Amino acid sequence: MKKEKIIIFKNDAIGDLIHSREAIHNISVSNPNKQIILFLSINSKNFNFLFNYKNIIIKTIRNNLTIFEKFFLFIYIIKNRINEIFILTPKNFFFLLPIIFKKIKFYAICVDDLNNYKRPSNYLRKNLYKIVINDRSAIYKRPSIESLQNKLIGDYYVKKYELNFSYVKKNDLIYQKDYIYFHLKQRRFERLKWGINELEKILNYFLKFNNKVIITRDIEVDQRSFQIKDKFKYYDFKTDKFINNNSNIILLDNIEGADLYNVIRNASKIIAFHGMITSFAWIEKKKVLDLYDVEINNRDDYRKYRNSFYEFKPSYNNYDFIIPKKDINKTLNKMNFFFNK
Repeated sequence: MKKEKIIIFKNDAIGDLIHSREAIHNISVSNPNKQIILFLSINSKNFNFLFNYKNIIIKTIRNNLTIFEKFFLFIYIIKNRINEIFILTPKNFFFLLPIIFKKIKFYAICVDDLNNYKRPSNYLRKNLYKIVINDRSAIYKRPSIESLQNKLIGDYYVKKYELNFSYVKKNDLIYQKDYIYFHLKQRRFERLKWGINELEKILNYFLKFNNKVIITRDIEVDQRSFQIKDKFKYYDFKTDKFINNNSNIILLDNIEGADLYNVIRNASKIIAFHGMITSFAWIEKKKVLDLYDVEINNRDDYRKYRNSFYEFKPSYNNYDFIIPKKDINKTLNKMNFFFNK
């Protein structure tokens, strides 16, 4: 007889994945005799060290499923002995599966929003074994997505997630400890009308508080047009190329997965735009300044962004945030409290 399996769908952004780590952990440790098939997005595959369990098998699919992938998932469920499926990423396709596979228990995070928006519809929700609703229309401070997912798994929740992380250094020249770490997100810089001059102002400001600064940037080519590698010490993880430009600032390029996590883990303070980096820093309970870049023009914008922020905001004493201004000097002034704590 085939071994019983549980499927978890979590094929969305890396930052969102981090908020699901506790639910995935508890599903795994509560079912040691079952195989857990964890479907992650392709972008998340290099972060599989978050789920180093003997009974978890990781497979990758796109964030936006192709027709081929939908067909593959359909056949996979037919061919395997699946007794439970957890939909932690509320994609419309996943909510059609319970109509066909009626003997499988489906657990799902569902979404309500303004103007009676529902994902999935009330009709499709009737086919789910258990649901927890993320009510994005609420005017009150919403519960975090982590707490909603822990509520969804219910009796499977047994203990807190703890990451057992080990790392092998690849180059002693670029590994230090107790530095300020900044992640450059160029799309956010462009929205704020910041350029290389503003970046240099930010980094020089950091050097007032620590003579060691490490910066990284997104790996997408279209998000790396700033020509800055000649301004700092530079190391490229893809080519293993190191350039010593006699600077107290190190730019680490093409870094991801365990290498990126190690940089976060060894920093004394982390400054980054809200997302993946701030979420990883949360695991290590680092001192974080979250640059929560939003444009608020009216009351509805305020409600939307406030609720969204608390949905994904870690809660501990060393986690702070500011809303950056287009005026870089005003933004730096806002940072003062974080560095003077």
